Amino acid sequence: MKGKLGRATILDPASMPQGEVRFGATVKVKRQGGKKPETYTLVGAGEEDYDLGKILVSSPLAQGFLGAKKGETVTAQLPKGPTEFAILDVSYE
Repeated sequence: MKGKLGRATILDPASMPQGEVRFGATVKVKRQGGKKPETYTLVGAGEEDYDLGKILVSSPLAQGFLGAKKGETVTAQLPKGPTEFAILDVSYE
């Protein structure tokens, strides 16, 4: 635990690249063929809460979003197979 805390870095949302998906981003997406948008926040281990849309940054879904920008379409390699998502919005709260 001490080692983890010693290597921890505090991220300031204001310093994150606006409009680009990174750790801590809240991403509004629309699944290909989906009827309504979905919102996810990329969080670290221990912070995930799938009912609230907080997903692990290391999950296949989040990995598909990382580095994407608003307006792009990405493909996430999900257990059910590749799935396309349109990135509708990216924010840091």
